[in-house]
Amino acid sequence: MTPDPQLDAALLTEFKAQLTRSRIERPEAWASSSRLVGQAHLCATLPRLVSAIQASSAPPPLRQALLAALQGGSVERVQDLSADRLTHLTGLPATKAVRSLCVLFKIADSPSAAMPVTSMTEQEIEAFVRANRNPYDLLLQAEAASLLDLGAGDLTFADEVVARYLPPLQSQGNPLALHCVDRIDPSSKLAGPLQADPERLARLRGYAPGTLDFRYWGNQDCFDLRQLKKLLPYYTIVTCNAPPTPAVAYEPSRLSASVIEAHLRKTKGHFRKIRVQGEEALEVLDGDKALLFPPWKFDIKGPLALLELMAGKGQLCVLGAVDNEVFWEILAQLPADERCRPADVIFTQANLPKVFGSLYARLSALPVGQSLDLASLTNLRQDFPRRVDQRGGSRAPYRFRHVEIRRGATFEGLPAGRTARLFKDMKDEASPWFLLLVPEHGASSQ
Repeated sequence: MTPDPQLDAALLTEFKAQLTRSRIERPEAWASSSRLVGQAHLCATLPRLVSAIQASSAPPPLRQALLAALQGGSVERVQDLSADRLTHLTGLPATKAVRSLCVLFKIADSPSAAMPVTSMTEQEIEAFVRANRNPYDLLLQAEAASLLDLGAGDLTFADEVVARYLPPLQSQGNPLALHCVDRIDPSSKLAGPLQADPERLARLRGYAPGTLDFRYWGNQDCFDLRQLKKLLPYYTIVTCNAPPTPAVAYEPSRLSASVIEAHLRKTKGHFRKIRVQGEEALEVLDGDKALLFPPWKFDIKGPLALLELMAGKGQLCVLGAVDNEVFWEILAQLPADERCRPADVIFTQANLPKVFGSLYARLSALPVGQSLDLASLTNLRQDFPRRVDQRGGSRAPYRFRHVEIRRGATFEGLPAGRTARLFKDMKDEASPWFLLLVPEHGASSQ
């Protein structure tokens, strides 16, 4: 067909590359997109796809060309679409073109997804966060209210989310998907108060179907969720309250394993794996006391792994009750300035001012309850490295288009976890941090 004169060749080439990257990055969505173009679903799929394209940040000429090729979403069969135009725009046959567009514009649900994924764009998410003090109110605005809580602990946070948001969602006729993951085995004798509270767990599981889709996975590595078939492909919000130390307090890409281990032995004491009452445990010698922890307590993942996980599953990422040690290691990954990520330098109160300079001065002076837009202090990192996909392919880069930093453990009207609620009693602990991050990848990443 004759090329559209309004479409720049370079723009079209980049768009086709974005389609390819989105299929590589979201293989589950690509696999499940086949059902969206079936006869039973196409009439519902095309209007959703058209709406997503209209709301997207794609250049206007490209949006118009795509909408024309999809004929406004009014057809009932793929064969009735403009196959030549779709192939020109995507480089794919009509059916694969529609599937690929569904993945790119994020309407391709996994087969296990019981709820639709919101079609709000990254720009709309950022605008909401900037305009609203309570980020969790996004659950009331998005057409699909879903939240994934990583490291759910005793389920205090989950309980508070349900108490605050389920009633208004029910009045709107909208369900809530609340999915919780925790590394702690609920049956372990080593977990203490951090394991899922049995009464809360039973109460959350007792809601009627169609109102609350609550799921809890205990004894589950949060950094490997591939086997969780009931997990949604994407969530409105992903949270991590009190990110674990030392698991994400040290970044392996800038700190060698030997440096990390030496620091742990210096600050934590001697530690070793043992067995206690039939369970594997980590024994840490603190002076003349032997402390017992789950065996994975000192498994170092680093903040990059956490940020990648959250950015890959959520439209809005929320980190609450972040202690000082974890905060500065996470912060080091966010600016474009590589000097914030010195090799084999363990952060201490003595060297933080030198490493972060004026950024440290501004943040350390931030009063409790106040917030800052990180982009107002420094240029944000544009491309985050991603690990090699375990299926063998590489994953596309991502970035955070907006980062807000607040000081404090709890904030009026916001649900919070157990650790955040207890901070007021921790007189020797510095006030923690609260981060809001809006990820951008796929079609919108530049």
